[in-house]
Amino acid sequence: MDLTEFFELVHRHAHRRWNALAADAGVSYSEFEYLSAIQQQEYRQTDKNDHGQHLQDVVEAMGVRKASASVMVVKLEERGWVRRVPCQYDARAQHILLTAEGKSRLDCGKGIYASAARQIMLELSSEEWAGLLQVWNLPDAS
Repeated sequence: MDLTEFFELVHRHAHRRWNALAADAGVSYSEFEYLSAIQQQEYRQTDKNDHGQHLQDVVEAMGVRKASASVMVVKLEERGWVRRVPCQYDARAQHILLTAEGKSRLDCGKGIYASAARQIMLELSSEEWAGLLQVWNLPDAS
């Protein structure tokens, strides 16, 4: 299996797992992407004063338009998955932080990927799996 075939396999399984499990997880793929981006920015930029990321940081991380990100952040806030905190350095700005429920939904999404990864591991031969680990310099998690 070459790298292209492997990525096709990964995409196919991840897509199928999302379709099968997203309803039970209560999070769409788009919501998961935003929650992931918010968490990544949160880890990078939150300091002891709750100085986390702004909407523009999420826009840049996601590669989306500001209006689209704004709509999604409002939706996530209405669901109680994120909260906005006024920026102490810029009165016009707010920081977007995950709530406990947002982290829980993010974990559900990560669980879908873990499920897809387990399925892929079952389909790879031991030689293919060993080659993959070597190419990507990954530890053996089996």
